[in-house]
Amino acid sequence: MELFKEILPQHPYTVAEVIQYIKDILTFEPALSDIWVKGEISDLSRPYSGHLYFKVKEENNTINCVIFKNRAINLESQPQNGDEVLIHGKIDIYPKNSTYQLIGDQLKPAGIGMMQLELEHLKAKLGKEGLFDEEHKKPILPFPQKIGVVTSATGAAIQDIIRVLSERYPVVEVLLFPTLVQGNEAPTQIVTAIQMANQRSDLDLLIVGRGGGSIEELWSFNDESVARAIFASRIPIISAVGHETDVTLADLVADYRAATPSSAAEHAVPDQHELKRKIYDQELRLLQDVRQIVKFLRTELQVLEHQIPAERQLNRINLIRQQIGQMQLINQNTIKQKIHQLKDILNLCQQKQVLLIKDLKQTKETKLQVNTAKLSQLNPLETLERGYSIVSDTKNKPITNASSVKVGDTVYIKLSQGELTSQIISKKEIEDG
Repeated sequence: MELFKEILPQHPYTVAEVIQYIKDILTFEPALSDIWVKGEISDLSRPYSGHLYFKVKEENNTINCVIFKNRAINLESQPQNGDEVLIHGKIDIYPKNSTYQLIGDQLKPAGIGMMQLELEHLKAKLGKEGLFDEEHKKPILPFPQKIGVVTSATGAAIQDIIRVLSERYPVVEVLLFPTLVQGNEAPTQIVTAIQMANQRSDLDLLIVGRGGGSIEELWSFNDESVARAIFASRIPIISAVGHETDVTLADLVADYRAATPSSAAEHAVPDQHELKRKIYDQELRLLQDVRQIVKFLRTELQVLEHQIPAERQLNRINLIRQQIGQMQLINQNTIKQKIHQLKDILNLCQQKQVLLIKDLKQTKETKLQVNTAKLSQLNPLETLERGYSIVSDTKNKPITNASSVKVGDTVYIKLSQGELTSQIISKKEIEDG
């Protein structure tokens, strides 16, 4: 008994203390309190409590997982056994049976989840380098003369952009730099198009983007090379990736982010109707200001006429009259200039509209010619012109098979020029096959 007393500790740990010690180690280990785990779901259970219990396995290795109800109800999609997933959470110990488990707060399909993880890492990297900082944003010119568009030549985005620009500001010119906007080759083409645009000296603005699509289809605009090309652009860039909720790296780096191609075009140019209204309002305000000044000077003239001696009074009167004349001349010239500017804008708009109508007419005429040619090929009379004929019986019913007539029957033959009446003197039937 003395021997046992020597080897036994004076203060042994309780089971609860050991479990708590392990729990503290897990809790305060950063790598285990904020962790992503990839694997296949198995043994999924959904009890009435609303919690999710399952295992994440990889070959012969498994981890017990739980997602509590308050997190489970907010999952983007409900998991199933066999799903490859990414689960985020922290490692904890379950005291009742001393087993560790992953308490999850996020769950994503493995494919999209990995893409999102890579995107978050890349976003943090570029953000640290300052690519998203406001101090690097270039101003958008209020009256651009020529706009470059980097997008697909066949997509809806370019059509929407041209339509909005034509309606709002017809005098602006549009230059397309066609690229792929999805797929493995799209990022390289987008970067090349941006670099080509920057080699020109006549572009005031670039619109870079595409129409809507799934997050996978928009992924080219999360490519690091595209983000860096936008950042390096000398020309201001409006991003126009057509997705309201998903913000791409291109959106974050661009000088202005528009939710759709149409809204990008709206932000790129002023509205011609609003410009006309502003010019008119400025003319009215200027006219009122000039009238007030003239009124003030006339009043001052009347006062001075009674205060200044005759000789000085005459000089002062002449000076004020000159000032009044100059103000009236300035008023007339300013109004004429404003009217001239407005006429120039209207003329440019009308010229642009004439060109658009001419292009539309040419397109419709070409389409009409193609359809006319197709109809001509289907016209039976055209077939007759090539030496064929139409044979019908006495009831004017077309004959297509020798079995439908007998020797001695009368038939009518329709030619390209005229008709013939013939009598069957012999016939030969051709068997099918």
